[in-house]
Amino acid sequence: MGNERPRYWFPLALLGFAQLIVVAFGGMWSGGWFAYAPAGAQQFLTQDLYGVGDGKYAGLYGVEMSRANVAALDASFDITGRNDGWLFAVLAVYLGTVLFYAFRTKTLRWWKVAAIALGGLVAIVLADLVGYWEFALDGDTRSAILLTLGLAGLAWLERSVLVLVVAAAFVLCAVVLARGQLALVLSSLVVLAGAFAALLSRPKTAAEES
Repeated sequence: MGNERPRYWFPLALLGFAQLIVVAFGGMWSGGWFAYAPAGAQQFLTQDLYGVGDGKYAGLYGVEMSRANVAALDASFDITGRNDGWLFAVLAVYLGTVLFYAFRTKTLRWWKVAAIALGGLVAIVLADLVGYWEFALDGDTRSAILLTLGLAGLAWLERSVLVLVVAAAFVLCAVVLARGQLALVLSSLVVLAGAFAALLSRPKTAAEES
Protein backbone atom coordinates (compact mmCIF):
# COMPACT_ATOMS: atom_id res chain seq x y z
CA MET A 1 0.00 0.00 0.00
CA GLY A 2 1.04 3.61 -0.47
CA ASN A 3 1.52 6.25 2.12
CA GLU A 4 -1.44 6.74 4.43
CA ARG A 5 -2.34 8.38 7.68
CA PRO A 6 -2.84 6.31 10.84
CA ARG A 7 -6.29 4.76 10.83
CA TYR A 8 -6.97 5.59 14.45
CA TRP A 9 -7.73 9.21 13.59
CA PHE A 10 -11.28 8.17 12.68
CA PRO A 11 -12.39 6.54 15.98
CA LEU A 12 -10.82 9.42 17.91
CA ALA A 13 -12.63 12.02 15.83
CA LEU A 14 -15.86 10.00 15.95
CA LEU A 15 -15.68 9.81 19.74
CA GLY A 16 -15.02 13.52 20.10
CA PHE A 17 -17.90 14.58 17.88
CA ALA A 18 -20.27 11.97 19.34
CA GLN A 19 -19.67 13.33 22.83
CA LEU A 20 -20.19 16.89 21.67
CA ILE A 21 -23.52 15.81 20.18
CA VAL A 22 -24.44 14.33 23.55
CA VAL A 23 -23.59 17.67 25.17
CA ALA A 24 -25.68 19.58 22.61
CA PHE A 25 -28.73 17.33 22.95
CA GLY A 26 -28.20 16.14 26.51
CA GLY A 27 -31.55 17.47 27.66
CA MET A 28 -33.32 15.00 25.38
CA TRP A 29 -32.11 12.12 27.54
CA SER A 30 -32.39 13.88 30.89
CA GLY A 31 -33.62 11.66 33.68
CA GLY A 32 -33.31 8.27 32.00
CA TRP A 33 -35.93 6.30 30.11
CA PHE A 34 -38.31 6.24 33.09
CA ALA A 35 -38.62 10.02 32.83
CA TYR A 36 -40.57 9.56 29.60
CA ALA A 37 -43.41 7.72 31.34
CA PRO A 38 -46.55 9.85 31.66
CA ALA A 39 -46.83 11.71 34.94
CA GLY A 40 -49.95 9.75 35.85
CA ALA A 41 -48.19 6.44 35.22
CA GLN A 42 -45.25 7.44 37.40
CA GLN A 43 -47.57 8.45 40.21
CA PHE A 44 -49.44 5.16 39.92
CA LEU A 45 -46.25 3.12 40.01
CA THR A 46 -44.63 4.95 42.89
CA GLN A 47 -47.46 6.37 45.00
CA ASP A 48 -50.85 4.91 44.21
CA LEU A 49 -49.63 1.33 43.75
CA TYR A 50 -47.76 1.35 47.04
CA GLY A 51 -50.28 3.30 49.08
CA VAL A 52 -48.38 6.53 49.68
CA GLY A 53 -49.11 10.11 48.72
CA ASP A 54 -52.46 11.68 48.10
CA GLY A 55 -53.46 9.78 44.95
CA LYS A 56 -57.03 8.58 44.64
CA TYR A 57 -55.81 4.97 44.83
CA ALA A 58 -53.69 5.62 47.93
CA GLY A 59 -53.80 2.65 50.27
CA LEU A 60 -56.01 0.66 47.88
CA TYR A 61 -53.64 -2.27 47.76
CA GLY A 62 -52.92 -2.36 51.47
CA VAL A 63 -49.16 -1.88 51.04
CA GLU A 64 -47.45 0.94 52.87
CA MET A 65 -44.06 2.33 51.87
CA SER A 66 -42.11 5.27 53.17
CA ARG A 67 -41.28 8.16 50.86
CA ALA A 68 -37.62 7.12 51.01
CA ASN A 69 -38.51 3.67 49.68
CA VAL A 70 -40.59 5.24 46.93
CA ALA A 71 -37.65 7.41 45.92
CA ALA A 72 -35.44 4.32 45.85
CA LEU A 73 -38.00 2.56 43.67
CA ASP A 74 -38.02 5.47 41.25
CA ALA A 75 -34.23 5.30 41.01
CA SER A 76 -34.34 1.54 40.40
CA PHE A 77 -36.26 2.08 37.16
CA ASP A 78 -33.44 4.24 35.81
CA ILE A 79 -31.00 1.37 35.26
CA THR A 80 -28.67 3.52 33.17
CA GLY A 81 -28.05 5.98 36.00
CA ARG A 82 -26.93 8.72 33.64
CA ASN A 83 -28.42 12.04 32.63
CA ASP A 84 -26.82 12.65 29.25
CA GLY A 85 -27.11 9.58 27.03
CA TRP A 86 -23.35 8.93 27.17
CA LEU A 87 -23.90 5.19 26.71
CA PHE A 88 -25.46 5.84 23.31
CA ALA A 89 -22.25 7.60 22.27
CA VAL A 90 -20.24 4.58 23.43
CA LEU A 91 -22.34 2.21 21.33
CA ALA A 92 -22.33 4.49 18.28
CA VAL A 93 -18.55 5.00 18.40
CA TYR A 94 -17.90 1.26 18.70
CA LEU A 95 -20.20 0.44 15.79
CA GLY A 96 -18.75 3.21 13.63
CA THR A 97 -15.19 2.09 14.40
CA VAL A 98 -15.92 -1.54 13.48
CA LEU A 99 -17.50 -0.50 10.17
CA PHE A 100 -14.63 1.88 9.39
CA TYR A 101 -11.94 -0.74 10.00
CA ALA A 102 -13.91 -3.36 8.07
CA PHE A 103 -14.20 -0.97 5.11
CA ARG A 104 -10.49 -0.15 5.23
CA THR A 105 -9.42 -3.77 5.59
CA LYS A 106 -11.73 -5.16 2.87
CA THR A 107 -10.83 -8.73 3.82
CA LEU A 108 -13.49 -9.62 6.37
CA ARG A 109 -16.74 -11.12 5.16
CA TRP A 110 -19.96 -9.36 6.05
CA TRP A 111 -21.06 -12.02 8.53
CA LYS A 112 -17.79 -11.71 10.45
CA VAL A 113 -18.19 -7.95 10.61
CA ALA A 114 -21.78 -8.37 11.80
CA ALA A 115 -20.69 -10.89 14.46
CA ILE A 116 -17.93 -8.59 15.74
CA ALA A 117 -20.27 -5.60 15.80
CA LEU A 118 -23.15 -7.40 17.52
CA GLY A 119 -20.91 -9.23 19.98
CA GLY A 120 -19.18 -6.01 20.95
CA LEU A 121 -22.44 -4.13 21.44
CA VAL A 122 -23.78 -6.90 23.68
CA ALA A 123 -20.52 -6.97 25.65
CA ILE A 124 -20.65 -3.20 26.19
CA VAL A 125 -24.21 -3.32 27.49
CA LEU A 126 -23.42 -6.25 29.80
CA ALA A 127 -20.29 -4.51 31.12
CA ASP A 128 -22.35 -1.39 31.78
CA LEU A 129 -24.93 -3.41 33.73
CA VAL A 130 -22.18 -5.13 35.73
CA GLY A 131 -20.75 -1.75 36.64
CA TYR A 132 -24.17 -0.66 37.84
CA TRP A 133 -25.33 -3.75 39.72
CA GLU A 134 -22.03 -5.05 41.12
CA PHE A 135 -19.95 -1.90 41.66
CA ALA A 136 -22.68 0.76 42.02
CA LEU A 137 -20.85 3.10 39.63
CA ASP A 138 -22.75 6.07 38.30
CA GLY A 139 -23.55 6.17 34.60
CA ASP A 140 -20.99 8.81 33.62
CA THR A 141 -18.19 6.91 35.32
CA ARG A 142 -19.22 3.63 33.68
CA SER A 143 -19.25 5.23 30.23
CA ALA A 144 -15.89 6.90 30.80
CA ILE A 145 -14.34 3.62 31.94
CA LEU A 146 -15.75 1.75 28.93
CA LEU A 147 -14.37 4.37 26.55
CA THR A 148 -10.99 4.39 28.28
CA LEU A 149 -10.76 0.61 27.92
CA GLY A 150 -11.72 0.99 24.27
CA LEU A 151 -9.00 3.58 23.73
CA ALA A 152 -6.47 1.33 25.46
CA GLY A 153 -7.51 -1.54 23.17
CA LEU A 154 -7.15 0.72 20.14
CA ALA A 155 -3.67 1.75 21.32
CA TRP A 156 -2.69 -1.92 21.59
CA LEU A 157 -4.21 -2.74 18.19
CA GLU A 158 -2.43 0.12 16.46
CA ARG A 159 0.73 -0.07 18.61
CA SER A 160 0.28 3.67 19.13
CA VAL A 161 1.82 5.62 21.97
CA LEU A 162 -0.28 8.62 20.94
CA VAL A 163 -3.57 6.77 21.50
CA LEU A 164 -2.28 5.48 24.85
CA VAL A 165 -1.52 9.06 25.91
CA VAL A 166 -4.99 10.10 24.73
CA ALA A 167 -6.54 7.29 26.80
CA ALA A 168 -4.70 8.45 29.93
CA ALA A 169 -5.71 12.08 29.37
CA PHE A 170 -9.27 10.99 28.59
CA VAL A 171 -9.81 9.18 31.88
CA LEU A 172 -8.16 12.06 33.73
CA CYS A 173 -10.61 14.57 32.25
CA ALA A 174 -13.71 12.36 32.27
CA VAL A 175 -13.39 10.81 35.74
CA VAL A 176 -10.79 12.53 37.91
CA LEU A 177 -11.06 16.23 37.09
CA ALA A 178 -14.68 16.75 36.08
CA ARG A 179 -18.20 15.33 36.03
CA GLY A 180 -21.27 15.64 33.82
CA GLN A 181 -21.26 17.99 30.84
CA LEU A 182 -17.85 19.45 31.69
CA ALA A 183 -16.31 15.98 31.64
CA LEU A 184 -17.83 15.37 28.21
CA VAL A 185 -16.48 18.64 26.82
CA LEU A 186 -12.96 18.22 28.23
CA SER A 187 -12.62 14.60 27.15
CA SER A 188 -13.99 15.50 23.70
CA LEU A 189 -11.27 18.13 23.28
CA VAL A 190 -8.66 15.56 24.28
CA VAL A 191 -9.68 12.94 21.72
CA LEU A 192 -10.20 15.54 18.98
CA ALA A 193 -6.68 16.83 19.63
CA GLY A 194 -5.46 13.25 19.28
CA ALA A 195 -7.34 12.88 15.99
CA PHE A 196 -5.81 16.06 14.58
CA ALA A 197 -2.36 14.98 15.75
CA ALA A 198 -2.83 11.69 13.89
CA LEU A 199 -3.92 13.48 10.71
CA LEU A 200 -0.93 15.83 10.90
CA SER A 201 1.56 13.04 11.57
CA ARG A 202 3.91 11.69 8.91
CA PRO A 203 2.17 9.10 6.71
CA LYS A 204 3.30 5.50 7.03
CA THR A 205 5.16 3.97 4.13
CA ALA A 206 4.67 0.45 2.88
CA ALA A 207 8.02 -0.58 4.40
CA GLU A 208 7.02 0.75 7.81
CA GLU A 209 3.66 -1.03 7.68
CA SER A 210 5.31 -4.38 6.98
